[in-house]
Formats: sequence, C-alpha cells, structure tokens
Amino acid sequence: MQWVSFRIVSDWLSCYRHRSFNLRYAQWRGVIEITVDIDTGGTMTDALVSDGATYHAFKVDTTPHDYTVSFLECLKEAASRLKYNDVADFLEEVGLIRWSSTITTNVLAERRGSNVGLIVSKGHEKILYGESSSPVLGEIVAEENVIGLSDNPTPVEVLGAVKDLLEGGVRRICVCLANAFPENASERAVKEVIEEHYPDHIIGSVPVLLGSEMASVRHDQTRAHFALMNAYTHTQLASSLFKAEDLLRDGHLWQGPLLIGHASGGVARIGKTKAVDTIESGPVFGAFGGAYMAKLYELSHVICLDVGGTTTKASVVMNGAPVFQRRGNLMGIPVEASLVMLRSAAVGGGSMVHVKGRVLTLGPESTGAAPGPACYGLGGREATLTDALVILGYLDPANFFGGRRTLDVDLARVAIEEKVAKPLDVSVEVAALSIRDEAVAIMTELIENMLAETDGRAADTALFAFGGNGPMFAAFISEMLGIVSAHTFDLGPVFSTFGSAISNVVHRYERGLIGHWDVNTVERLKPIAADMTIQAVRDLRGEGFDPNQAIFAWEVDLGKSEESVSNVEMSVNGPHEDIASKLDEAVKSAGLDGESLLAIRLSTSFSVGGHAIVKRTEVVNEQPPGTREVRFNGGVAGSTPIYQWEALNVGDIVVGPAVINGETFTCPVPPGWNATLDDYGNAQLTRVK
Repeated sequence: MQWVSFRIVSDWLSCYRHRSFNLRYAQWRGVIEITVDIDTGGTMTDALVSDGATYHAFKVDTTPHDYTVSFLECLKEAASRLKYNDVADFLEEVGLIRWSSTITTNVLAERRGSNVGLIVSKGHEKILYGESSSPVLGEIVAEENVIGLSDNPTPVEVLGAVKDLLEGGVRRICVCLANAFPENASERAVKEVIEEHYPDHIIGSVPVLLGSEMASVRHDQTRAHFALMNAYTHTQLASSLFKAEDLLRDGHLWQGPLLIGHASGGVARIGKTKAVDTIESGPVFGAFGGAYMAKLYELSHVICLDVGGTTTKASVVMNGAPVFQRRGNLMGIPVEASLVMLRSAAVGGGSMVHVKGRVLTLGPESTGAAPGPACYGLGGREATLTDALVILGYLDPANFFGGRRTLDVDLARVAIEEKVAKPLDVSVEVAALSIRDEAVAIMTELIENMLAETDGRAADTALFAFGGNGPMFAAFISEMLGIVSAHTFDLGPVFSTFGSAISNVVHRYERGLIGHWDVNTVERLKPIAADMTIQAVRDLRGEGFDPNQAIFAWEVDLGKSEESVSNVEMSVNGPHEDIASKLDEAVKSAGLDGESLLAIRLSTSFSVGGHAIVKRTEVVNEQPPGTREVRFNGGVAGSTPIYQWEALNVGDIVVGPAVINGETFTCPVPPGWNATLDDYGNAQLTRVK
C-alpha cells in the first residue's frame, strides 16, 4: 500500500468543529473522519494518519525533555504533508487521536521517578509478600520508606508512619496490606485516617494509592508492585498527557478524544488511564499488529521482532492472537497478572559499541536521538550500530530519514576506527561486520529463548520484522535460526502505530473470589456482576461512548490453585442483566462445576473505527536499481543493486545480493535470498532452495 496524501472536506464536520461528538453518529451519517496514531519511542516518534482507505506514515525525533514537543511535531508534519494550512485546520477533520508511549517505561528503566513510600503489613517490609527480597527495594522505593503496620492499626500508629515517610521526602504513599482483596476495608480505613489529617485542599495533602485499587488480583506482592510502579511514574506521565490535551484543546480548539494506549492492546481516555496501564504499550501494539497480519496470511506461529533505535522487543503470535502469560514481569519487576508475553534486549540502532580486553560488546547504552550516532553529525563521537550499517553500505547516506538527514560516512569511519578497529587490530570494515554480527547474535538469542518458552520450532515459525531497524536484520536472523521465511511490511517502520490504528477502547475489571462453583454460585455472582457492569457502563458513558454498542467479554477462572486454572469465556453485545446465569450454563457445559472459583473478569471493547489493510491496486512507476558498494560477508565490498521500496510493485522479485531502501526502511537481501512483494504491498523474504 503506497503512502499517499489525502484531504477530506466535510461541511458537516466544519460546522461542528468544536463539538463533543459520538464517533458512531459520525459513521452513521456517512462521514469519513481522519484518525491519527502516534507512538513515542525512546529515539523516534512514529505517526500514522488514515481515513480508512489510505495511510500516511512518518517519523520525527523524540524529544525526551518534553514529549509533547515531538507529539505536536507529528501533527505539524501531518498538516504540512497533507496540505492543510495549519494544525488547527488539519484537526478540524480529525476524529480521534491515539497516543502510546514509552514514557512510563523510560521512567522505570532510568530510575527517575517520584519519591514514594509504602505501608505494608508488619513483617513484610523486606520481602513485600514474596519469598525473598523484592527487586523494587532500593530501586523505586527506598528501604527506609517501607513501613509495616500491625493488624487493625490505631490512627496514632498510621499517622506516625505517615510522619516518618514525609520526613523522608515522600510525597506519594501506597497502602498495600496483606489479604486486602477482594475486600479492602483494611486499606480504606488507613486511607481515611490519612486523608482526614491531610485533606486535599491543603498544600501538605498526601496522595494515597491503595494496592487493591491499582491491581484487582489476590496476589499481595503483585498489588504492592503495581501500586509502587504507578505512584513512581504517575507525575511524569500525567504532566505529558495533560499538557498534550491542553495543547489540543486550548491551543488548537480541538474537542475530540485523546485516547491513551494501554498494555492491554486497547486505548482509553486520560481520565481512565493509570500510569501502570501504559507500560510497554507501544511494543504491545506491535504484537497486536502482528496478530492482525498473521490472521491475514493464515500463519499459525509467528515471532514478532521490533527493532528500534534503543531496544529490541520480541513477542509471539499463535493462532492469530498474541500469547499472554499469567505470571511474568514488567521492567524486571515480577507480577502475577495477564500480560502480553514480551521480551526485550538492549540493542538498537543507537546502541554504543565498546571494546574491553579485545572483546566487543554492543549496548546497553544508547546515544538516542541526540546526539545520536557519529554519522548523524550532531556531535556524537561514540561508535554505534548505525555507524556500522552505513559503513557496510546498507543505509543510503544521501537519503536517510526520507532525505531529511544526510549521513556522514567519514564520521562513522572515524568513530569505529578509534573505538573498535584499533583496539581489535582489524580494519574498519571487519569491525563493522563484527558489530553487525554481534547485533544479530543478540537478537537471535532473544528469539531462541522465546521459541523455547512457547515450545516453538524455528522451521515452523514465520518471522515478522518491523520497527525502524527490524527489516535490516530479518534475513540474517532467519539464516542463523533456520527460519524459512521472514516478512517485512509497508507500514513496518511505524508498525506499532498500525497496531494502535486497529485498536478499540478497552476497559478491564477483575474481582477475586473464594468458594466453589455450586448451586448457590449464581446468586452470589449476581450482585458482583451487576456492580462490574454498572462500573463499565459508567466508564464508557463518561468517555462519550454508547455502552450498548460495546462488546462485554466475561471470563471466570476455575481451578484448585493459581498454577492450575481453567477459563470459561463468554461475549455479549452490550450490558446483560442475567450474565451470571449465562456463565453458569457455560461452566456446566465445560464440566467445571464443582471447581474452585478464583476470579471473574470483564473486558469491554468499543470500536472506534479501526482501519484495515487492503490489497494494493495502484501501480507505481518502476525505477531501474542503482548500485552501491555493500558488504554481506568478510570478502571485499561488491557493487550491489539498490532498489527503492516506493518504486516496487506487487509481484516484483528482488534477488539477493541486493538492498531495498525506503524513506524510513532498509532491507538487505543477502546472497541466497529473494524478496517478493505480495498483494498487500509487503515483502516476503525466502531462502532460495
């Protein structure tokens, strides 16, 4: 699918430019609205603009000092490319904006969050309800800022703990008591004491977060960890989100919904978003985008590889859906919650190269967008993976980043010679190959580990390679692992934004339960399911969406323990008054009545006009390939065909050795490999038999 500019003129939209609107009503009236999806990464910020029929994709540099700068730059770039007068004129025809980011992920990774305190049950101050010391201690919460309370503490004991925390510099307090879920009266009692003495209206007010409200799970440590992560990252994320909303509303008079990407693969308004909801949301959307493409291509087992400027993420898609895990970790912090299985390696285009004792290492440090690799010419002096790739001839120095940046090959050579070649006593070219091979080895190990976790075989697996640097390594990794085919995508450079563009508004609710599924279960579940339904309806209406147009997906966990759980699922259109009886029928049909009832969950999903991929019909003017000196192995560089991605048509076959260069896309095709453009304008890399 070619990225083309478009403009939609609608008198109806113009008349109601500053309205609060319902997307369903706009669709019913036959109005086509533009959607904008933005993904802020550590190095680049990606944008995808669509009207449902055509896409326009681009990247801007991420601005870590203020993420709203790069957010607004995406809107400015969209207005410019699509020939609007200004951002306000462009936003007049935008129906919604979805924004996912690595803000919370970066705050956690860089350990630069708020000073938080934690109140727990006495005796658990060091292990936080685990079996050994919690990894958050000394990292996101100081050990001295964890205080234990006795059972049924007096107000004097509670206020004494708060006084100690405030004197330690704490400005946000988490209360996570043992066995405080599903009934959290003990935590609420502590919160009431604190808020009575530190009310909201005084300057010295103390925000109090309850673990039972941050994570609706029975596992005590998970509630503590979720509450701490949320409190630790809240301020930084909130400042960016509210500033972006203010810029849209006050600066450009836009009243449409700004929806925030969640790690669930859905989106929600700022008012329904917790900081912890957004951790790893960008890479998760890549996994959901991969699931969409896997169903399109009827592939049952896929490894998704997302290579950016700072990190590499991998996920697994099986039978058209991302693989979830019940027990895992977020940024190295263990939690027992349902999460997309996501693994990462600290390697990307900006990863710095070091040599110590004649041993080459790559990462984890990254130069980021500024100053960036040495070849950027912005003052960076460290040798990076990108510097090696430009020396090997894969990157087009004159047309990098869509021609908006010229790469300085000489600066790349100087950096690699000084930092790598001389210490290893090899040529610059051999050093560059060694850097490339180290990156391939790191990514290959990452995928091998994921295959082992999911009992997958490389020979039965397809590789989806995306992100700014994913296609760069697709064939090399497939060769190492014995993967038969790899896929790269027309929207691959902004693939996470594609995953966002097909997402819905999603809310999740969970209640932990105790007991067996028996004749009395339906009556016990009726008030619980009713309360969950009321909350879901209220949340949807509060965001301006019609609950009757949403899908209500119910799920119950049954089993003898957390390690042995069976699930019964049911989906209905809109809120359902007698869902408890329906679930009873499903449980009995599955032969699970009599099992222990562990939890009930509700997920609501409201479609906001996700955009699908269609077959490519347009034909572009083909251009004969150019040539460039490229190195694929230890031999001398050869004059290699260079194809322009935007000049390829459906059915075209690129025979290796060759390189495909695009505006933000580079895909080497090594000797023994072919790349074929399919009906959707994506490329499949296959080994020649």
